[in-house]
Amino acid sequence: MINIAVLITCHNRKHKTVKCLQKLYAQKNIENIKFKVFLVDDGSSDGTEHAISQSFPDVVIIKGNGNLFWARGMALAWEESLKNIKKFDYFLWLNDDTYLYDKALSELIKTQINKTEIAVGSVCDPITKKRTYGGWRFANRYLRPFKFDIVDVNSEIQKIDIFNGNVVLIPYLVYRKIGVIDNFFKHAYADIEYSLRAKKNGIIILLANKYLGECSGRTFNYEDYQKKSLFKKISNIFDHKNVPLRDWFRMTYKYGGLFWPLHFFIGYIKSIIKILYNHKYIDIN
Repeated sequence: MINIAVLITCHNRKHKTVKCLQKLYAQKNIENIKFKVFLVDDGSSDGTEHAISQSFPDVVIIKGNGNLFWARGMALAWEESLKNIKKFDYFLWLNDDTYLYDKALSELIKTQINKTEIAVGSVCDPITKKRTYGGWRFANRYLRPFKFDIVDVNSEIQKIDIFNGNVVLIPYLVYRKIGVIDNFFKHAYADIEYSLRAKKNGIIILLANKYLGECSGRTFNYEDYQKKSLFKKISNIFDHKNVPLRDWFRMTYKYGGLFWPLHFFIGYIKSIIKILYNHKYIDIN
């Protein structure tokens, strides 16, 4: 029997969180799989905790203070799962706005060849069916260590370098080697950092050969953004979901090589220049 600890963080998205859990508990082809959900409710005020307790009494709910955000919430859920009497074979990262297809878990297990690799699932937009999150490869690992190219699914299992944290299956042996999510990060870059840490330690990362679920891409309201002052536009770069200063510093320092200060400053300079001349926000990645 395969035992999986499912790690989820949520905040004031009751309907999405409940739907995510419904899709998880509706999995098929899991006769040899058991899972236990560890969910951090990071200070929700919309009745999330009550709704989950009523519909999914087996879920372990860990209360956050509202300031954990995704990365620290996932780290807390992971640490809580390690206190469980039962030893888990795998840890599954699952975003609460990601809705798994009914054979996603079995597909993730099949993706791992030697049961020591990280298995990643791609997800698509529920309407367009186009890829929103999944795997990436280095564009140029040495000259541009923080520039990545999208890897879309095809009929084969593919090796990748970087992953988004929506659907990620991590074996216990990988955890033993490289640990849990770095809770220095609040939100952005924690999944990328874990990818880079895995690569640094020789761990293979594999992308499943089909979409494993649905998740809408990040939306951007251009009209509202254009109404903001130049100061607010520039300040937005440092938001926890964009390129927060201390998190970006840690990323570039750890993985930018000898020229990490250059990567650190160039990232922000490029973003500011694009705002000044194009009047729109474009990610530095």
